[in-house]
Amino acid sequence: MKITKKVLIERHPEDVWQTVAEQFDQAHKWMGIVENSYKVQGQSAVDGAPMAGRVCEFTNDPNGLKAEEKILNFSAEQMHFDFDVVPVNAPKLFPVKRNVVTMSVRKTSNSHSEVTWYSHIELSLFGYVFYPLLKRGLSKSFAGIMEDLKRYLEIKDITKHA
Repeated sequence: MKITKKVLIERHPEDVWQTVAEQFDQAHKWMGIVENSYKVQGQSAVDGAPMAGRVCEFTNDPNGLKAEEKILNFSAEQMHFDFDVVPVNAPKLFPVKRNVVTMSVRKTSNSHSEVTWYSHIELSLFGYVFYPLLKRGLSKSFAGIMEDLKRYLEIKDITKHA
């Protein structure tokens, strides 16, 4: 399954890049679905990346659903990076095995940027059963993440949503 979302943000591209890439471990500050996020320790980062990856926690439960996210490629010069998202502590019938995300920031003017989120999702057998519904739900979720980023960067305020 492949899903692409784009958003225009009224901020200089360097500011946007700083938030999504250089501060990769701080997703909880702007991503409404993330309760807490932190840098992965003890692993080497790919060339140019500020860290090896992050963990995103979706609940306050220490045994709750998390995502381990490893940076695969990173280019600050091109403002482009890829990361592999693997669910942890997911229910047995969880629809997603992994999600490889590509994020890029493109300058549209001195004070405006376009951010692209491209997901290549590997589904479980259960996920294929509910493919149309799942695609609609994930598409809406990724659009929400992009809107969270826009809101955070444009007004530096975010209301957490469930």
